[in-house]
Amino acid sequence: MPPHDFIHHLNIWLRSGLGAQEGDRFELVSPREVHAHFRGRVFRSLFQPQIRRGGEVVCHEALLQVLTPDGVGVSPQTLFEQAGDEEAVALDRMACKLHVLNFVRQRGRQEGLLALNLGPQTLLAFDGEQDRIFQALLGDCGLSPRQVVLEIADHGFEDCASLATAIARYRSQGYRVAIDNFGRFSCDMERLETLAPDIVKLDRCLIGHAGHLGFARRVLVELCAEVRRLGMQLVSQSIESRQQLQAAMASGVDIFQGHLIGRPARQCLPLGQVAARGDCGMPV
Repeated sequence: MPPHDFIHHLNIWLRSGLGAQEGDRFELVSPREVHAHFRGRVFRSLFQPQIRRGGEVVCHEALLQVLTPDGVGVSPQTLFEQAGDEEAVALDRMACKLHVLNFVRQRGRQEGLLALNLGPQTLLAFDGEQDRIFQALLGDCGLSPRQVVLEIADHGFEDCASLATAIARYRSQGYRVAIDNFGRFSCDMERLETLAPDIVKLDRCLIGHAGHLGFARRVLVELCAEVRRLGMQLVSQSIESRQQLQAAMASGVDIFQGHLIGRPARQCLPLGQVAARGDCGMPV
């Protein structure tokens, strides 16, 4: 489907949503970039690369950049915190569609993974019609659900059974699911086993301490071993120093992400490219 047709159909969806305002729209601003105008703000996509051992880029996590009409930055976290549950779900769905469009325009139809952040409220707000719209968008863009990683920050407070059911539903549709920021609030392995994600992303507090304290390094090694025992892939994020990278590698982490690896940018790195290997100390 031509990009203008994509955007036409998505604008129909956007304007029929909760609290739609005059001017809400997706806009093709260049051959390689789409913006969204939503509730008087401008939304853009940023992409941060993830690399595996050896340094090859295998995935990009999509991050939302929010601007006022005059170009002043707005914190996406604050925006979501101030929104009600229904509005936060609408924002999440809009952002996911925006990121898919920009990801495909950046890197074409080659193989690779796109990680999208979802709030627990969005994951639990089952809507079959919205699922079909999103899967149709993926198909028209040449992506399969298997190329999409849905990242959920589990605070350990949500109802575990309902969250596990939602995760299982998306996995059955072919999506990969990652638990984000694991270890920030708890390291409950029983809860993690019940949720049964494909991927576990370690919180920055773990790798931050592991880069400096011998005891924390041992804790990280033991934690990674337990997660791997459950058959889940490990991602260490917030890698900002060689010391942190070395600690993560020694712990058995599979994939690495952080400013040392690559900062969020409007352009994706080519898949398979070695990302800053010399700078970040990846083994040749």
